Amino acid sequence: MTSNDWYFGLDAGATKTRLYARSRIGNADLELLGGAANALRQGVAQTASVLSSLINDALDELPGGTLRAVHAGIAGASAPSIQKELVRRIRLLVNSDSPFNLTISHDGMIALEGAFAGQSGLLFISGTGSGVMARTGADISDVDHVGGWGHIIGDEGSGYAIGKRALAAVGHAFDGGPKTRLTHLAKRHLNIYDRHSLLNTIGQSDWKFQNMAPLALNAAEDGDDIAASVVQEETKLLARQAELMLKKYPDLDPRYTIIGGLSNNKFYVNRLCAATENIWPIAEFVAPKATPVEGAVQIAMRQSIDSDAVQ
Repeated sequence: MTSNDWYFGLDAGATKTRLYARSRIGNADLELLGGAANALRQGVAQTASVLSSLINDALDELPGGTLRAVHAGIAGASAPSIQKELVRRIRLLVNSDSPFNLTISHDGMIALEGAFAGQSGLLFISGTGSGVMARTGADISDVDHVGGWGHIIGDEGSGYAIGKRALAAVGHAFDGGPKTRLTHLAKRHLNIYDRHSLLNTIGQSDWKFQNMAPLALNAAEDGDDIAASVVQEETKLLARQAELMLKKYPDLDPRYTIIGGLSNNKFYVNRLCAATENIWPIAEFVAPKATPVEGAVQIAMRQSIDSDAVQ
């Protein structure tokens, strides 16, 4: 290996894809953004196209050197058959003059790697969707998952779930139910002002319930009882998933962290921590050590070293 060896990590999800390139000496040399790449929603072909385009763009922008390894954590890519097909397609599309190690995992794997730097712990994923993952041992494959069933039957505590429940509260207010600041915010920011505008909005094919989540969190922070109740109930439901994980792994290292868009909201984090404390009082909330895409780079570098050792 030389100092001009490059390692790429990719974090591919339902809204965007990030690429992070690092040289062997450990500097962050390049970050790129691409489109959505969920293997189940966008499909394997489109996902491979997005990732390979980012890899090719990075190769064009970086100075001379050799691409040694790539690891991509991809939403919807937990099945080995999907991972194998993604590897095949990406290799065909990447313009590299030299062979490189390419591995694929579910995006939760890189989130755990980044959050705990190879140690064990519990991870709440709180974004558009939600779920709970745990690193249960020293090996990268020692991972388990609770929840993450998608918005149709799951995603408790997510932006989608909070937004949907908050809009339901707006509808109840239109019907003469409890008054809430959510009606004012929905009118001001989403042009929802009566029964018909609400039905028209949620009936649109491109409507995203998570658009209401920031408004619900805003109202909750400002003391709106209805909005605060929405956030509290949803975070309790997400914490129950951690309780199920702990039943399977009662000796899990007592630490947890939160990633995803909602992890940036102090009110949300406080509610989720309070709910978690009720079911896991000995656990400590810790900040993630690194981002998921940085976790992907760490995996790429480690797997490349392991591959060299085998050779």
